[in-house]
Amino acid sequence: MKKWGYLIIVSFVFTILLAGYKTFLSLTHPIKYQSEIINISSKYDLDPTIIASVINVESSYNADAVSNKKAIGLMQIKLSTAQYMNDYYGIDLVLSEQDLLNPITNIEYGCMYINYLFKKFDNVDTALCAYNAGETRVRVWLRDGQYSSDGKTLNNIPYQETNNYIKKIKNNIKFYQKIYKNF
Repeated sequence: MKKWGYLIIVSFVFTILLAGYKTFLSLTHPIKYQSEIINISSKYDLDPTIIASVINVESSYNADAVSNKKAIGLMQIKLSTAQYMNDYYGIDLVLSEQDLLNPITNIEYGCMYINYLFKKFDNVDTALCAYNAGETRVRVWLRDGQYSSDGKTLNNIPYQETNNYIKKIKNNIKFYQKIYKNF
């Protein structure tokens, strides 16, 4: 009987620790705007955990974030990129930087851009490298045998910032898949 009591106590403590761990992860990997991310990412046939991860890495869910390179909002979209997405998707809309501070608008344009990059590149990691370092720069890397053996996949990312970016995105995706089961 003592054996069962011990197992029950251990099981109870384990359950509490696991719940605490998940709570800790949900604090370090929050998902604000969850319904918006789900709805907009599905519109562009994107995995919402990728979008949530990009937002976490890009802005830590700060809708008012503005970088020194003029990237704006949750997904750190430049106005020129948003305008290019308007042209690409045939949207007749004049945007301002203020518009990109709106979380829904920002997620929409971020998803548009990621969808665009996924269509341009055969590999998710390569597309996400382009989101961080720029499409033109990634195309140069893909043509260089030092970085790509097949012209489609990056075997070596020359920018440490972009290399770290991809690692953070991948780690966040794993966390989001564990924490938010129905995401």
